[in-house]
Amino acid sequence: MKNNDNQTVSSGLSGRIERLSDSATAALYLSPTFILLILTILFPMVYALFLSFSKMEFVQGLPHFTFVGLDNYLELLKDPKIPAVLSQTLIFMVVRVVGTMVLAAGIALIIYHGVWGGEFFKKIFLIPWALSNVVNGLMWKWMYNGNNGIINELFVSLGLLDQYKSWLAEESTAMGAIIFADIWKAVPFAALMILAGLQTISKDLYEAGQIDGAGSFQRFIHISLPSLQPVLMVLFVVETMWALRVFDIIWVLTQGGPLNSTMVLNVYAYEQAFRHSNMGYGSALAFFITIVTFVFTFLYVKTIGKNEHS
Repeated sequence: MKNNDNQTVSSGLSGRIERLSDSATAALYLSPTFILLILTILFPMVYALFLSFSKMEFVQGLPHFTFVGLDNYLELLKDPKIPAVLSQTLIFMVVRVVGTMVLAAGIALIIYHGVWGGEFFKKIFLIPWALSNVVNGLMWKWMYNGNNGIINELFVSLGLLDQYKSWLAEESTAMGAIIFADIWKAVPFAALMILAGLQTISKDLYEAGQIDGAGSFQRFIHISLPSLQPVLMVLFVVETMWALRVFDIIWVLTQGGPLNSTMVLNVYAYEQAFRHSNMGYGSALAFFITIVTFVFTFLYVKTIGKNEHS
């Protein structure tokens, strides 16, 4: 009996040692990834959080930090530019997200139902998504050029304009021009997601609707839209997050101008931190953007949860 007990204990110990050995091996293999995540994500976040509670000055060429508590965050309430920057950020986010979703749904439906032009869209609609944000911005900057841009040439040729227009240099058109350029870049991913969602819908439902006399629009409203709801909600979350953190295309096209008419939170945070050397306030603005993003994400996720349980 003792021998059996000893064998049981020894086998249990050897099993634990093997499990510990497997865990140690897995941790060893994963350690480069953990180190990379710490260096590229965790450390910059902690450092930026530290900066948001500090005032950084250069003394004899070396950075000197002074703890100022919540002063940088309170500055948000006093900054006279913040209301305009917030409203422009909100306008950019709403128009960009809604425009992207509507155009993406249209393209996905064209491809899915194989209507005229479906094959054409299938071949080219991913090209904008393949371009980097900076390349996309430079391309649109050339197209919007007030002297020799192709958009001016096209509109004048069609009789829509009498003369060339400086799209990015006028307050009335700069924001719209940027939003359109960003939507052009964002639509392919959203269309791909919606197309994938459409392909999961049973065609029997469409056939049953057609037998019942439902038209194309009615089938879309009563069959496609409810079935796509989970995909659309996830897309809303993702597109909202991307719209709130927009920076590259605005910086390439206008740098927040003209007269701050395209200044959004991310661009304003960058300007404060690096143009005005106010790293503390810039970091506080960056964390404010993070909080706003989390709030929108939380509201979307709660909405998704309610819809799933209803």
